[in-house]
Amino acid sequence: MSEAAKILQSVESRLVATPSTTTIHTESSTNGNEDTVETAAALKLFPASQSAAAMLANLKIAKTPDEALNNLVGGGLRKGTCLEIAGPPGSGKGSLALEFIRGAVDEDMDVLIVDCQNSMHPSRIVDALDENAKHSIHRVCTNGYAEFFSFLNQLPSYLSSHPKISLVFFSVLSNAFQLIPNHTIKSRLLNLLKAKLTTLNIISIATVQLSTKLQNPDGSAANFDTAGAKAIMLPSLNVGNDGESGWFPLQRSYRILLWREADGMRYLRVTAVPMSKNSNAKSLSFTIDVSGNSQSHLYSSLIVADRTGG
Repeated sequence: MSEAAKILQSVESRLVATPSTTTIHTESSTNGNEDTVETAAALKLFPASQSAAAMLANLKIAKTPDEALNNLVGGGLRKGTCLEIAGPPGSGKGSLALEFIRGAVDEDMDVLIVDCQNSMHPSRIVDALDENAKHSIHRVCTNGYAEFFSFLNQLPSYLSSHPKISLVFFSVLSNAFQLIPNHTIKSRLLNLLKAKLTTLNIISIATVQLSTKLQNPDGSAANFDTAGAKAIMLPSLNVGNDGESGWFPLQRSYRILLWREADGMRYLRVTAVPMSKNSNAKSLSFTIDVSGNSQSHLYSSLIVADRTGG
């Protein structure tokens, strides 16, 4: 057995996720049939049995101080949603994530930061939040995919023992997958991460780097020997050039792309929204001040995407 196969077998044996289905039995049913409710989102928000406190917790929203940005992500992030923030170094990914973290703490949520690159230093977190807010922050560092998936295996029990945690932030998640031996292993492990997140009633945010990929004019994957191929920048955790395969479930995820122009202005663009692969996406320009706070400026006249996910 190859080393790559051993790695995959070891990780999969610890991260076997069994999908859960919800079935409701109606008292008026006389034929013994079960009414299976397909509206998973409603059942996720209001399970059949939970306390009033838990119901109120599910209604809390992690928002930024900027309403224009909040509107681009459905008014704010709710439990069960995912947000990917992609961009090159220095584009403001961590600062934008901290805005949502600050909003979650203001809503009396606890936040777990899984630092995959030691880039979210405690001093940076404390500087970005109020003094009292630091007690709402949990932080763990994972170096490489072995430590990351070992912790991921323990995440459900960790969340169970810390019930106030409603948001999990994976800082530079792409770094955890950087040294994975081959494409197949990476794809399988991303699917394991996706399956695990679908079982957790939390807000998931991840920052990822961009990587260069070759693409044919028709959008299919290319290589250096392909005539007419062009190099494009895509979030590095995309399994393929389709821009859709990644760590997040498409039906409940937002994707944001950040970049900086030559004039120094940073720009933000929502490239995907839940349950929609063909919705229009709007763009923002935004600035980050010396305190790390971001402020957006809506550019409705900027290029509007005719396809999300890229």
